[in-house]
Amino acid sequence: MQRKIRVSLCCLLPRVGFGSGERHVSDELKQMEEYLNRAQGEIVVFPEGYLKSEDCAKASELARRYDKWLILGTQDQGQCKSLYTVVIDPDKGLVYSHCKSALTDGDRKDNARLGKSIEALDTPFGKIGTILCYEMHFPEVARIECLDGAWILFNTIGTGMWHEQQFDEWTTLAKARAIENRCFVLGTTHYCDPIPMMYAYDPHGRLIGMMRNHEGIMEVEIDRDLIDERDYFKDRNPEAYTKITEGGNI
Repeated sequence: MQRKIRVSLCCLLPRVGFGSGERHVSDELKQMEEYLNRAQGEIVVFPEGYLKSEDCAKASELARRYDKWLILGTQDQGQCKSLYTVVIDPDKGLVYSHCKSALTDGDRKDNARLGKSIEALDTPFGKIGTILCYEMHFPEVARIECLDGAWILFNTIGTGMWHEQQFDEWTTLAKARAIENRCFVLGTTHYCDPIPMMYAYDPHGRLIGMMRNHEGIMEVEIDRDLIDERDYFKDRNPEAYTKITEGGNI
């Protein structure tokens, strides 16, 4: 298993019909190819809802051509605009699909499907997990994926942050997810709204990469050896946490 991995985070214009930016691209697959041609990473990450689900086959062709693993958000079209994070293996094509498990008011208005399954994916780089936009606010999502063995979490985010408070909250949550799970947490948004961003935190919560208000690619190298032997998981007491799964408000 590789100890060091290079990841390319892409902050780029949203496709027509997604996001609230003033500028959009009419051909997101062409834009994707332009970014893959420039990306140096073995894994390339795009934001939430970047592609229509029907275009995953074409994205798989690009992954194979450029020999890149792709992590990106997709959106079903039609009456049900369900949101997914997918992982594309350059050799095998689509190997993972995670449906958003925490919906915003806007998602519910669009009749989005509520995901019920959360799990990590085994890859040549080790196990990885995905956090789809708003899921960052729910520590259960990251914890389940890390209990399943994930040592990197990728946060695909739909839009840029709307104000400084939201930016501070989001990055604080990402830092917390990294510390409490002893994992890397990396994320990217579309290049739209007041504060588009890309970020990366190491397992100690230290910032290893941040770009704000920048359209382009942020290259990050992550090193598995930075994960120390301190293990919060062994000190967990699941029997005391049963109310979490009972539903409703406690």
